[in-house]
Amino acid sequence: MEFRQLQSFITLAEELHFGRAADRLDITQPALSKQILVLEKAVGVQLFSRTKRTVTLTHAGQTFLHQARQLLLQRDQAVLLTRRTGDGEIGQLSIGFTKTATQTVLPQLLRQFVQRYPEVDLDLRELATEAQVTALNQDNIDVAFLHPPIDQRGLQLQVILAERFVAVLPPQHPFVHLDAIPLEAFANEPLIVHPRKEGPILYDGFLQVCQMAGFQPKVIQESITLQTRLCLVAAGLGITFVSDRLQTLVGTNVVCRPIQDCPIQLEFGAAWRQNAANPVLQNFLELLVGKKDVGTGLLAGSSYNASDAT
Repeated sequence: MEFRQLQSFITLAEELHFGRAADRLDITQPALSKQILVLEKAVGVQLFSRTKRTVTLTHAGQTFLHQARQLLLQRDQAVLLTRRTGDGEIGQLSIGFTKTATQTVLPQLLRQFVQRYPEVDLDLRELATEAQVTALNQDNIDVAFLHPPIDQRGLQLQVILAERFVAVLPPQHPFVHLDAIPLEAFANEPLIVHPRKEGPILYDGFLQVCQMAGFQPKVIQESITLQTRLCLVAAGLGITFVSDRLQTLVGTNVVCRPIQDCPIQLEFGAAWRQNAANPVLQNFLELLVGKKDVGTGLLAGSSYNASDAT
């Protein structure tokens, strides 16, 4: 049984006239008659009652007409669904992100993507940088918004921005009276930082900067979440650090101050697998970095405005 036979059957059932049906199908009457005979043989029952003057559907033919229309509709839906999947208009996209993403490109990017591809299912996961790299390599997420440097083997990385660090202090700390805190001033201060496993390169860079300033940092607590680190600072247990843009998240229980001549910055970027074949991801990246080059996407020049994240 072929789809063209089903279409011929439906057309003849609608016209109940071999001549008119053949004209609609743009075939000869003998060719149409042959298709109907082959179809009836395949089904194993007579579908039409034929006389020299009339053509009518049998009872079995009436039942088959409904089913044939359903089959052709399912065929058309399958073709459309397949094409839309291939074009990335439907499907699923899994996105990993850190807190920085929610304050920079992610809100605007998601808004644009959902408007353009409303039938894509989004899976959003807040993960630390190293956890995102692992998830990418294990094909558990499609794209990651994280903090370089990272192990880029097998990954494509696009740096979005780089920001300076600021110190987060208890409100009663004497450093709050300084316009900028020199690095050596942290020598005897209790520090609260992220665990090394969640960002080993940045962690080691921080240690190296302290050592270059002539001291070994006094790390009293490590926590993966910014909220926990801020809570400990507000309790007066120590000092932590955040990127300049995240100052808006620290609240009123702590005070931020710039760090004088800090040689390291917090980079933020997007990463994805080099061999990724998900069409939905390609559409997402087209919005992020542009279809042909970075200059046409959301990251081009000054196309991103911090107000878009609010």
